[in-house]
Amino acid sequence: MSLASQPLYNALIRRSIDLQRLCQQAAQQVEEPGLRVVLQENAAALELLILDLQMQLAAQGGRPATHGRWNTPRPWRPATWWVRRMTLSDGQWIRLLARREAALLAQFEQVLERAPREAAKELGRLSGRVHAVHLDMHSLALAAR
Repeated sequence: MSLASQPLYNALIRRSIDLQRLCQQAAQQVEEPGLRVVLQENAAALELLILDLQMQLAAQGGRPATHGRWNTPRPWRPATWWVRRMTLSDGQWIRLLARREAALLAQFEQVLERAPREAAKELGRLSGRVHAVHLDMHSLALAAR
């Protein structure tokens, strides 16, 4: 992987961090205990994905992102406040997370298409985790209808 892939990796890392935090927030607020467990598992899977992305980038001499977009001083900051104050039903949380996870999956697939061959090979190895998290939320979203 070349350092030219650093922006691609960091975009994935930031979006994954934001989604992980959103999963953690949802897990604290949902009422259904089984849903809480699934959300905690998804947050843990995202944490492993983030760590792998960060380690891959660092191994190539890059500087991996350590925070999501919501932790920056830019206009994303109000989003953090908004998420912390949200009181959503379990179904609303599921739909919100399903949309965010679909967006992460779409971004991951776009990066796989644009990344240099070596980076695409490394990212392809991680794509199973992204798909697993997406399938969990997609199944929950269908059941919540």
